Amino acid sequence: MHEDNDATRVAPVGGARRDHDDDRTIVKPVSDAPSTRTGTGTQSGSVGTSEAWERLATLAPGESPTVGTVLKGRFFLERELGRGGMGVVFLARDERKVEARDRDPYVAVKVLNDQFRKHPDSLIALQREARRAQQFANDHIVRVYDFDKDGSNVFMTMEYVEGSDLRALMRSRGRDGLPFAEAWPLIEGMAAALQRAHEAGVVHSDFKPGNVMVTAAGVAKVFDFGIARAGHVARDGNVPRNGHDDETVFDAGTLGAMTPAYASLAMLRGEPPAPADDVYAFGCVVAELLTGHHPFGKKTAEEALSAGLKPPVVPGLDKRQQKALADALAVTAERRTADIATVLAGLRRRRLRERATPWVAAAVVAGVVATGGVWYASHRAEQQHVADTLRRFDPGQPDAFTGEDQVRQGLGSLTGDERRRVVVDGADTIDGFLVRQLAAHWDPAKGRLDYAGAERTFALRAELKTFAPKFDRRRDEVMHEREDQLNRLDTALSEAILAGRLFGDAADDVPAILGRIRSVDPTSRLLANPELELKFGMAVEASQKQGDTAAAEKQLAIARTWFPASNRLAAIAETLKGPAPATSAAVPMPPPTQDGTDLAIAERTSRLESLRHASAAGDLDKALASFRALNAGATAPPPADDEAAGLLAQAALAAARNACAAGRWKDAAASIQTALDATGERTDLRRAKTRYDLAVAVMNAAKAPSVTSAEQDDLSKRLQAARQDDAAGMKDMEAAMVASKGLPEGTLDNVLKKLRATATAGPVAGTPRDPCARKGLAGTTRECFDTFAVGAYGPAMVVIPNGRKPFAMMRTEATVANLDQFCRATRTCAINRGQNANDPARSIPVDFARRYAAWLTQISGHVYRLPTEQEWLTAARGGANWAGDGDACGEASSALGRLIHSPELGPATGKANPWGLVGVTGGVWEWVTRGSALAVRGGSFRSGPAQCSVDATRASDGTADRDVGFRLVREIR
Repeated sequence: MHEDNDATRVAPVGGARRDHDDDRTIVKPVSDAPSTRTGTGTQSGSVGTSEAWERLATLAPGESPTVGTVLKGRFFLERELGRGGMGVVFLARDERKVEARDRDPYVAVKVLNDQFRKHPDSLIALQREARRAQQFANDHIVRVYDFDKDGSNVFMTMEYVEGSDLRALMRSRGRDGLPFAEAWPLIEGMAAALQRAHEAGVVHSDFKPGNVMVTAAGVAKVFDFGIARAGHVARDGNVPRNGHDDETVFDAGTLGAMTPAYASLAMLRGEPPAPADDVYAFGCVVAELLTGHHPFGKKTAEEALSAGLKPPVVPGLDKRQQKALADALAVTAERRTADIATVLAGLRRRRLRERATPWVAAAVVAGVVATGGVWYASHRAEQQHVADTLRRFDPGQPDAFTGEDQVRQGLGSLTGDERRRVVVDGADTIDGFLVRQLAAHWDPAKGRLDYAGAERTFALRAELKTFAPKFDRRRDEVMHEREDQLNRLDTALSEAILAGRLFGDAADDVPAILGRIRSVDPTSRLLANPELELKFGMAVEASQKQGDTAAAEKQLAIARTWFPASNRLAAIAETLKGPAPATSAAVPMPPPTQDGTDLAIAERTSRLESLRHASAAGDLDKALASFRALNAGATAPPPADDEAAGLLAQAALAAARNACAAGRWKDAAASIQTALDATGERTDLRRAKTRYDLAVAVMNAAKAPSVTSAEQDDLSKRLQAARQDDAAGMKDMEAAMVASKGLPEGTLDNVLKKLRATATAGPVAGTPRDPCARKGLAGTTRECFDTFAVGAYGPAMVVIPNGRKPFAMMRTEATVANLDQFCRATRTCAINRGQNANDPARSIPVDFARRYAAWLTQISGHVYRLPTEQEWLTAARGGANWAGDGDACGEASSALGRLIHSPELGPATGKANPWGLVGVTGGVWEWVTRGSALAVRGGSFRSGPAQCSVDATRASDGTADRDVGFRLVREIR
């Protein structure tokens, strides 16, 4: 197998070497690099984004993604396409596109390796470049979709292109290069890509044959914009020399990367990037494409300058073309052509009339100048139109767009080219506008439930055909929230009808609830609730019988507002008018309701509608209650085609899928069993029960101390049978398990393979099963933490000495970020937006803290729980009579922000206790257990000095309190 000498390579930080090892890249220590940071951010980015990438760089490496891994619960890695020093490229299936039945659900995913991830400035700059690359599009550029992270894994999603890279194409054609006529379409395509990037202010900085894909149709597509220019290269001009001169050199000390053989002199000397750098690389690639050889024999520009090398004469090019190529290959920037367009114009072969004598050209100079003036004016006007339109998407502008129709009018005044430029160049701006516009219509937290308005924004996004990932994610959330709102409103309506609140004007009365339903869905069948129509009529008739005509008329007016086409209400209206004239047409009176038949039918119809909404929202408890009410008194299971049974099955399957995605396999199986008990045997539920029971069995086996060969064989046979009988269901379940981070192996089969391998090989020497059980860790303040799956970690713990039975305790109180991780994984809760992620979690009940501990226990295999009072005191005192941060408490009552926990500094005092616990006192009170009772200890940020010590305590009933939080203990095996 030949050495891949065009790969981007990253070497670990270490001492520099200057030798002739062909495969070694010299790397300088990080400390040698000039710092570009200011404060907590960087010179080029927002503080929030910079801090996020810097925190990511400090994470311990997780397991590297492999084939079968699902990133972000969305991208399933099917096969490896290639690998280099900066990472691995996979062919990935976008499961969201699969759900939408997209014909082409495949993307390319480039996962960056840990060496690259360890440099936050590189990540920040690369994220900026990826974002800018999203904003320009061209048929000759591989489209960048997103730059994201999953735990500690950083990746980019890109357009998947079938074909081979230009380097492989040139190798396959031998060493004489391609004829000019065959090479020209590739040259023109590469130039178009670079020119489009330069217009958008992006310099490639690592243009080379390995970064150009050639499709089966012969179209050149350039990729990896910004990968190399993730930082600035060293300014001392020292570039490692080795036998593989087309390798991309990554300097971990200066966060720069380049391929020496294609790098300009300015790049080698560490000067800022410029389009002229790409011109030099483009000239090298064109010469290599036409001759089969690098123009300077793979020597760097600096070596070519020192040796006085000149570009070779390329056979088949005329003098004008030869000069254009030589000017592009000029080593010094002063002599080099400044832009790609000029190089391309010089390389283009002239037709016969273009080679006419100079005096013919002179004769038309005046016309050309005049035409050029007209073109320039037109071009300037087009640029102004585009800029003005994009400006109006900014909410701070006086003439900003305020609605979908205004956007349509604004875009309607543009030409086709102008509109395309607005949509492509302003993708991020338009994405933000759409998100804001959607929020103006739909935001349940702020009482905005105008779903019809939200649909108008959906329609605008479809018309624009723009790249709007933020909006698309929010749209999916809104559609789920709508189902949830309708389910809640259905429950509220049923309760209001049952309580007889038919005509009031309070928020929980029927008219107000109907108004909210109409806002969420003007066509909802809840607005035609037959039970409500009937009870409206019965209430009006009751008032009429009591002789209260005024009340009856008022009630009737309200009822007919919601049921204007009701024959029953129309007939009641006629009776309120008095006897009808003999000649008038009488409104047909509905059958009487005294026997309750109509009411029973109406109530059944309403319950069935409630079941539909519960099923759509995945509300199994409500679906089960509605189903039981519908089948009260039934003596036999419902038939297989019974609608109510089918709706309950759907609710159970949805609840099981959500539980599985949260890592709760047993709850998933229990949900299916509940539905089976209610409906009797159903094929869909029986298959689901089989697969979830199988998941529980396999995952329990993976955590068991030992599993016999017979048990493993039995599980293997059950897996094989389940895949034959229920392939789609098994695939769906395993995808949910992978998304929960609970199945890093990708499939249950891989879990069994790992189990067999472990049983055969035995424990790996020097690799403790419990990261907190390492010898000498207790009492040292050093942290330990559990690794859940690829890129997912548990809270930081310190080990507390406790005789023969040490235990681990969370270093800080549980933070907002800790609980947000739990809520995102389980989808059973949501953290309020706007809270500082590092703040102690508070205003939550103790049951929530215990659910968090149970989740940690399930996914880690170690027992997490609230500390006993004695454990808390042992840990808080730190082996001595330590008073904690009592002096800070009296000063901290004005702001919790002064006591935000920092992993490095602890509370505002910058002090941790002798065993490494931060904020034991003065942050929030912390729950401890006293047998079956609860108490809190340590004082809070509102406590005075008297209640701000390790010894401070009071009783607690476990209800939510803004002054109370918690930290957990983890048992050590």
